[in-house]
Amino acid sequence: MSHEHDSLTNSSAQPSTSALPDASDPALLLRRLEREREARKSAEQLLSEKSRELYQSNETLQRALASMSDAQHRLRLALWGSGEMIWEWDAGTDSMQLHYFNDPDGQETLETVNWLELTARIHPDDFPSAMLSWNAHLFGHAEHYAAEYRAKAPEGWRWVRVRGRATERDRNGMALRISGTRKDITGQRESEDNLRLLAAAFANTRDAIVVLAPDHRVLQANQACADLFGIDMHQLSGTKLDQLLLDSDGQFPWTIWQSQKSWHGELSCLHRKGNRTPVEVASSQVRDSAGELTQIVLSLHDISERRRAAESVERLTRYDAVTQLPNRQQFQERLHHQLPTLRDSEQISVLFLDLDGFKEINDALGHHAGDALLLQVAERLQQTLRKRDLVARWGGDEFAILIESEKNEYLLVAEKIVNAMNDPFQLAGQDITVTTSIGITVAPVHGTDASQLLRQADAAMYAAKREGRNRFALYRPEMNENLLHRVKLSNLLRRAVDNGEFTLALQPKVRLATRSITGAEALLRWEPEELGRVPPATFIPLAEELGLIVPIGHWLIREAAGLLAQWQRNSQAINLAINLSGRQLRDELLFAVLNEAIRLSDAPVKMLELEVTESILLEDITFARDRLQRLRDTGFSIALDDFGTGYSSLSYLKELPLDRVKIDRSFISDLDMSPRGRALLSSIVTLCRALQLEITAEGVETEAQLDLVQAEGIDEVQGYYFYRPMAIPDFNRLLQQTVKPATTP
Repeated sequence: MSHEHDSLTNSSAQPSTSALPDASDPALLLRRLEREREARKSAEQLLSEKSRELYQSNETLQRALASMSDAQHRLRLALWGSGEMIWEWDAGTDSMQLHYFNDPDGQETLETVNWLELTARIHPDDFPSAMLSWNAHLFGHAEHYAAEYRAKAPEGWRWVRVRGRATERDRNGMALRISGTRKDITGQRESEDNLRLLAAAFANTRDAIVVLAPDHRVLQANQACADLFGIDMHQLSGTKLDQLLLDSDGQFPWTIWQSQKSWHGELSCLHRKGNRTPVEVASSQVRDSAGELTQIVLSLHDISERRRAAESVERLTRYDAVTQLPNRQQFQERLHHQLPTLRDSEQISVLFLDLDGFKEINDALGHHAGDALLLQVAERLQQTLRKRDLVARWGGDEFAILIESEKNEYLLVAEKIVNAMNDPFQLAGQDITVTTSIGITVAPVHGTDASQLLRQADAAMYAAKREGRNRFALYRPEMNENLLHRVKLSNLLRRAVDNGEFTLALQPKVRLATRSITGAEALLRWEPEELGRVPPATFIPLAEELGLIVPIGHWLIREAAGLLAQWQRNSQAINLAINLSGRQLRDELLFAVLNEAIRLSDAPVKMLELEVTESILLEDITFARDRLQRLRDTGFSIALDDFGTGYSSLSYLKELPLDRVKIDRSFISDLDMSPRGRALLSSIVTLCRALQLEITAEGVETEAQLDLVQAEGIDEVQGYYFYRPMAIPDFNRLLQQTVKPATTP
């Protein structure tokens, strides 16, 4: 108001060129006051805006400062995460500050190291190159400092990568300060070394080798790989194999390679021309020191030829090579396919056939004759059955038949087969009769599960064998108990081998001239608590089948040697015979076990007599002759047991290295009723004497048999007429009564 007053006062005192408003005019005065209020209001508003701007500028500054701090924190985190550390070298102090970021909070650890101490940490082999790079940058000859070398660390030498750049130089270009980063690259260097080794290895290999990155790209490959895919080497690098290397489902198996340290399998490789090549692939993982997957190395082998051969073999695998019948696989497929299609009025019968006595024929006449017999059996079965019936070779001497039939028609078919098998077969220039035992099961009467039906037919077949062979048996539920008994017997037999549950019985051999005991045969006995005494005819064939006869034979040899040692100490000079099976004769440890046992017994080698049967000789007579000759050369006595059974040949007596022939009990049993048998016995005895072979007659049970044997001049017998098999203590007491101690001259 004072300015307004002065203005007004001055206006009346000083005239102007422009007309002034009259002060006495109220309206004019009000307008002027209004203008001044508006001006003052604008000034106040401007002051307020400037104050607000000043406040906002201050906030922006605070946020910028906070952002800088956050950026620094993020930088520390990034350095920690990447494994980098920061260093600063100062020429003035000739020292280096090392900034470590060792935790996820970005906390910094500072270490100051003088230059000499720092360079002392460099591996001597890497020192020259590291210092050359450093000096080149120090004097301004290189824009950057870059080096890789091994540095000493608490855990040993570690490869590090060092990068840096001068931040300040003097007027001559000499660096005054250099800053940079350092990172542990041990894992990377190891990977690179591995790749260099691979490069040297796969450059000349015929197999395709390719190294894949985690994103499936080709990092490295050899020329064989390029040829396999039909892609030039320079184009192959960086190519993804996702659509070029696929499994049977059309998938690229990266997940498998990623999850397994190594993998082997077959894949399909797509050539650029469109054809696919089957390849055998082996994958190996390459991981860095932190365990991270860095590469996958694949080795690809072209298996086109092998696949073609396999496909050819696959066509053959559905048919038996010997009989040309469908095999087990095809039979099972047919059974599985037909069972679900059964209608209410239909039946499917499964017949399981086993040839009776086939093993003896096969052993006696050889495998070629056995195969010829199987072929004839197959042809006869096909002639006997209808075309719509399926006959297959199940394995060994077993056949399986699948019949779609009306009610009980399977019984007529089974009887027809049994009768057909009774007709002789022509084999090796002679008539051979082979019977069959058949087990039958019927769907849906006995069930509709294929596996169950096969087990039932097998059980019924074993029942037919037990009932006398050359017959058929329809499945009954109790037959399963017999199979279970067989399984139980097998388990107990394995336990018996482990626990040494066997015992020996001894049957004396008697010299007729003096009626004195000259030796004994060791007979195996087994009496488990769960079953009681098990006949040898039951458990010995099972032991052969299970492959247990060899360890049982080792035990028997050692026990026999122990008995000889005992008799030797008692001056009782008698021999002891043990049996050797075909599998034992082929045992590579047989000679070692025999020699060690005899050495420990201190008994003469010839006192242990080894008995073998004709069947094992005929399987491979050359092998048998060589093995027996070696045993005989060692000093063991060799006896041919059970002579007169099976397919005996007098020529074996001349060809084989034998000391004794034991005539089988079945040959002796009907001597008094068979003039032809007595004549044949006379011929055998005459031949044995000519060959200087000793003779033992087994199974002599009656006085009439004894008289006939003695009349032929056989002076050693074994049988119930004199002694039954007895326990070892009983035999030893018998020896004390009948065998006089040998006197030493």
